Amino acid sequence: MSFMEPFRIKMVEPLTFLTREERIKILEDSGSNPFKLDGRHVTFDLATDSGTGAMSQHQWAAMMQADEGYFSSRSFKKLEDCVKSLTGFQYMLPAHQGRAVERLLFSILSKPGMTIFSNTLFPTTRGNADINGLQVVDLPCVGSPESSFNANIDCGRLKEELEKMGPEGTMVVLVAASTGQAGQPVSMSNIQDLSKICHSFDIPLIMDGCRFAENAYFIKTRDKEYSLMSCKDIALKMFSYFDHVYVSAKKDGLCNTGAFLATNQQDVYDKASVRMFYTEGFKTYGGLTGRDMEAMTIGLLENIDDKFLQYRVDSTYMFGDILKKAGVHVIDPIGCGLYINGAKCLPHIPTCQYPAFALHCALYIEGGIRCAQIDDILKLDESNERENPKPQHILRIQIPRRVYTLSHMLHVGDIFKRIMERRESISGMRVIDLTSADYTAILEPVKGKIFDD
Repeated sequence: MSFMEPFRIKMVEPLTFLTREERIKILEDSGSNPFKLDGRHVTFDLATDSGTGAMSQHQWAAMMQADEGYFSSRSFKKLEDCVKSLTGFQYMLPAHQGRAVERLLFSILSKPGMTIFSNTLFPTTRGNADINGLQVVDLPCVGSPESSFNANIDCGRLKEELEKMGPEGTMVVLVAASTGQAGQPVSMSNIQDLSKICHSFDIPLIMDGCRFAENAYFIKTRDKEYSLMSCKDIALKMFSYFDHVYVSAKKDGLCNTGAFLATNQQDVYDKASVRMFYTEGFKTYGGLTGRDMEAMTIGLLENIDDKFLQYRVDSTYMFGDILKKAGVHVIDPIGCGLYINGAKCLPHIPTCQYPAFALHCALYIEGGIRCAQIDDILKLDESNERENPKPQHILRIQIPRRVYTLSHMLHVGDIFKRIMERRESISGMRVIDLTSADYTAILEPVKGKIFDD
């Protein structure tokens, strides 16, 4: 596969280079938990692509022309026109990030005992649902390495649930593409079928569209029916089947901060505007500066470009191929990010000793790499499954947009290769202290140190 970054680099940030001994000491001081490392001690930060991308010269230039007026500034009007054009929705509210608008929407639509059906909600979305007294039921399809759209919701099961419990007090949130399903996309046909079901039962259908542009690109490249359509037109068609959409612009908006809520229902817009005033700010800025809205406007347009999306997806595929050649067990098909089976990478470590955590620690010691293991220590399954790993055995790599080059990917691949060549020397992990979440957990190597050679 040929590959080239579709941009030139105008400004650079020096990488952090520490010695191996320094990294060992820093990791020990952080409770053997890479989540707790200071950013200044990390060379390659691949934990998330949310708000970590590099902005373009056009975004920076637009920020210098921002209107910081409180009421209906020029910057807000630009963003409003952009979102309406991209989504086809009539009303738009900006906010500082996605969880703000999802919380806002849930607070308006929710009723006591209400149920949200989804393909798989993102953890923060699940938390906002819980705060608003909503029950969450995930109905993901049964995926496979041969399937092109493994984030589809199971429409058959959804219909059965709705017929059994009745439509009253339910709504559906579809995540496209779905981080909770290994970054996989949703097909257009699944969206259409879902829309028919929701409308027949008269229940709201909501899109979590933080990766709407990448989802549109996967539809373009994996469904022949849409191969000649632009990603912008595909996205517009996707949006047309939903009642409401909320989008974190920190991903497919190419911004460091920002989000929006879009709807065609004026009553929802009016209620959201009032509630936003008390929590985020007036409806024409929602907690954002004019500079943020200018950057978001340009970023949304730059990211929906077919050529940029081709680069984005091809670079992720290429990185996946580099890791596979190094002997890393990357979950197929590759979607919006790389998901690594830690249990298969380190088969000598019992799954009750957190092989993904162990691999994560080894990556930091060997090359200063931070990723994100999808561990849930509170729900550890101590079985030794390998072929169908539980979530706590998965290590996720998210590549920040327009930040790292091909040479960086090759270097990270070399680090993985060195680790895989001496995998038997990597120790399993045990939990020493768990206060509330994996991000704050303190662990230690079972053998006393990560590498025992």
